[in-house]
Amino acid sequence: MKFTEIEPQNYRQACALSVKPQQQGYLSSAPMILARAYAFRQQNSQVWLIEAEEEAVGIIMIREADQGQTIVLDQFFIDQCFQGRGYGRRAMEQLLQKLRKSKAKQIVLCCREADQIAQRLYRSLGFVETGERDEDEILFSLNWD
Repeated sequence: MKFTEIEPQNYRQACALSVKPQQQGYLSSAPMILARAYAFRQQNSQVWLIEAEEEAVGIIMIREADQGQTIVLDQFFIDQCFQGRGYGRRAMEQLLQKLRKSKAKQIVLCCREADQIAQRLYRSLGFVETGERDEDEILFSLNWD
């Protein structure tokens, strides 16, 4: 599994990724994620294709906060055709390993209260609820030294 920067030669591949219809209320579309990454470029946003065996299986976007001390996992999904195969867990484990080598001391994310599958994944990776909420979203964080 690898993360590949989105560039002119693969942006159409990124835009073709999608989630199941019942998940669409939880996540932004791939084109909206690319637009969001552009909008947050001042916060060093990065967006990658998640590839497994040379095939795009998902998309992930992060950005910095607190002068790089905090990473915001802004968007993350696995394409509907590849869900249930462990790609989400593997991608998150790889991302966390990568971020632990940076100057960041924590990663934060929001998850819809109704998205129980995502919540189970994040909790199993060590994320904890902060107690903060934004409407129907729960804020999670993971800290390391």
